[in-house]
Amino acid sequence: MAINFTAVAAHALIEKDDKYLVTRRSPDNGYMPNLWDTPGGTIHYAEAIDTALKREIYEETGLTCEQKEILFVHSFMSGPSRHQFQLLYRCLYLKGDIVLTSGDHDEYRWVTLDELKSLPNKIAFLDAYVKYLIAK
Repeated sequence: MAINFTAVAAHALIEKDDKYLVTRRSPDNGYMPNLWDTPGGTIHYAEAIDTALKREIYEETGLTCEQKEILFVHSFMSGPSRHQFQLLYRCLYLKGDIVLTSGDHDEYRWVTLDELKSLPNKIAFLDAYVKYLIAK
């Protein structure tokens, strides 16, 4: 019998000089390889959202950021037994140089909102957010 579970992830749309950071998931990444994404990941059990977001940003990019408002919430089924929630926050770049985690991401770009809208191969929550922006 399959075990059903819910996973919640916090992601950051990091803003710097009117551009936003996107990272491409490595071909070796076991979850959604080769898709454009934003820094973030699953919140650990009993971990505060802001703590998880800062941890994930730093682990994936080496950056320090200031968390701002929540921009978007996306819910979807990731397989027959996993219900996934993605929380997307606007964050402001504070300091650091980007260092991508080997095996997780293989490329990054700073893009404008228009470039984000036209970026191909986005992960599901980022694609849904872009569609939301376009519809506004």
